[in-house]
Amino acid sequence: MRISIMAIFLFFSMWKVNAQINNDYLKIGKNAPRIQGIDQFSNSINSDKILKNNKVLLIFYRGNWCPYCKKHLASLQENLDKFIKKGVYVIVVTPEKVNKVKETSAEFKSAFSIIHDVDNKIMINYKVAFDVTKENVPNYFEFTLNKVREYNESYNDVLPVPATYLIDTDHKISYAHYDPNYKKRSDFSEILTLLK
Repeated sequence: MRISIMAIFLFFSMWKVNAQINNDYLKIGKNAPRIQGIDQFSNSINSDKILKNNKVLLIFYRGNWCPYCKKHLASLQENLDKFIKKGVYVIVVTPEKVNKVKETSAEFKSAFSIIHDVDNKIMINYKVAFDVTKENVPNYFEFTLNKVREYNESYNDVLPVPATYLIDTDHKISYAHYDPNYKKRSDFSEILTLLK
């Protein structure tokens, strides 16, 4: 019985590690943590392997319920060929469960990889994960919480700050857009001008 109580405590404390929005986010020049997962096409994604030949554009995505996310992903798909021609592999990371990821991919006919972030590991490593609370989401809290519970796995009331990172082949971050205001997103045309 004591072991079960301890296991439950550890399970829930794992989510609370990232209760607040972390303003100590990863900045330009920092080493980028490894990105691993399975995308919607059942491809095994490992950024260490990708970075041997390509740069990585990493985008954190809240969910298909978010109109700002949908607009951002539509813009990403429109610019995808330009990124590919410049040697950039695009990875989108989301807490959405796998079936929702596939729905999102089908809606946008996305050719870029979308990864369901199992146990929020990638979001935690990139310091973008936060709990959906009234403090963190003062506007539309009930709506957001309901959507998160519909789209995420059970007991996972976690969202990412919708950040964007460009990672060079030396594993260093060369571009970072991090803004807790979910309405403000990275500008893909700006990122393209930085690529040589």
